[in-house]
Amino acid sequence: MNFFQYYKNPVIRERIAEYCGGSPDNPDSFTAQYLVGYGLELLREKHIEFMSAPREYFNYLLEKSLDIYRSVWDIEFTLGVLDIEYFNIDDPGAIYKNPEEIFSLIEPAYAKIREVFARFGLEPLTIMTGQGYHFSFKISRFSAADKKLEGIGFVAEKLKKRYQMIKGRRKRAVSIRHGKAFEGMGKVLEYAVHTVMEELAGENFAIPCVITDVSVGKSSRGKREALSFDLSMYGDPIFMRDIRCPFSTHQKNKMQWYKVGKDVADNIAPRLALPRNDAPLKQILAIRTSPEKTIEYAQTAGCAIPDFSKEFLNLLSSYEASHLRTIHRDFDETRAHTEKEWPETYDMLDPFTLPECTRLALLLPNDNMLRPTNIQNLVRVLMCKGWHPRHIAGLVTSKYERKQYNWTENWEKYDAASRANFYVRIFSDLLLTGIDGELDLNCVSAGEMNFCLKEWCGWNLSDFKLKGEN
Repeated sequence: MNFFQYYKNPVIRERIAEYCGGSPDNPDSFTAQYLVGYGLELLREKHIEFMSAPREYFNYLLEKSLDIYRSVWDIEFTLGVLDIEYFNIDDPGAIYKNPEEIFSLIEPAYAKIREVFARFGLEPLTIMTGQGYHFSFKISRFSAADKKLEGIGFVAEKLKKRYQMIKGRRKRAVSIRHGKAFEGMGKVLEYAVHTVMEELAGENFAIPCVITDVSVGKSSRGKREALSFDLSMYGDPIFMRDIRCPFSTHQKNKMQWYKVGKDVADNIAPRLALPRNDAPLKQILAIRTSPEKTIEYAQTAGCAIPDFSKEFLNLLSSYEASHLRTIHRDFDETRAHTEKEWPETYDMLDPFTLPECTRLALLLPNDNMLRPTNIQNLVRVLMCKGWHPRHIAGLVTSKYERKQYNWTENWEKYDAASRANFYVRIFSDLLLTGIDGELDLNCVSAGEMNFCLKEWCGWNLSDFKLKGEN
């Protein structure tokens, strides 16, 4: 059975439509604001990798056998989505070649995430993707929980203006309140992730856990591998991010052959993204390679995103009483310097007072300042030198917003301040909560990560540990 035939099956269409918040017979009923298709057929026909499309293109995207995504921007709900992915710097195709080994390796993290959510009465829909899992739930925009998220969230000034514009995939304005709730959701999920990371560390989880894809040294298995907790969607405008639907195909290994290797692209067929929850790992791994088995599995595997508007208040209460909430409040309440003030503030920083590997992002921002590892290093060094995280974010913003760097990122679609705030806050939070012990802030580790520019450069990264040597 090919994927065109697979997508014709009414049960598969029903399950995908459930995740989009509606019925396959009436895509206008979807609560997702728009859909996205990605895959080989677009590349062949239109020489593009993905396309954003209105909901009425639901049938078209399936007929083209594309991976199908839904927007995180929802008409009725604020979505909570935690995305975890295994990555291996030395062998990017490892999870495709050895899925049983790698998914078994990260199984303790899968169980721990579900355990932590369950403490607060949450049981997200869990979806196995090609490289990890998504944990999805939703909060009604008319709930008490959503109102609290609005109070927690922050929307940058320029993004407020963009949210009011109707342009491109935006067929309606984004309410500022919804934008705040979305950003607030990212902060609460960060709190949950911190809990998971701390507990996994205490249980000697086999590989490092990181937030976003930062470079790492060798794990206890002797490989440069890690489990990434990717919250980056909450660092961009809500109208710019989307998530893979359950029962979608997963063609990334075919499309990104230059990352995973030609052997993986040529010899491994696309997998199918399946809801898992309590299902045994071996069962899901066996089903996802077969469209026929997947259709049978879909008969009883519902895909409606669960509504935890009431239960989410439990997690919110725990977050609001946490040290992390105090850190977030301080970050949001600290005023960054305005563009008019940059020449006398952020521009006065002399890059040559920083180690060579750190100054690179300041001297050649595009694309070095788009790489999370470089931002993490900048945050660590500048915090050691007494900078407030909000001003580090202001410094990064001052680079992002200058057209002279010929940015490959389209800051007319994304938002420079939001992106800078997110990444700097994420890395500074790890330092301020003590989760980041800076064990890899040294020149030997920098070399292992291919981050060192010049051996014996005269600088010692260990001198920039926030709390000194551990």
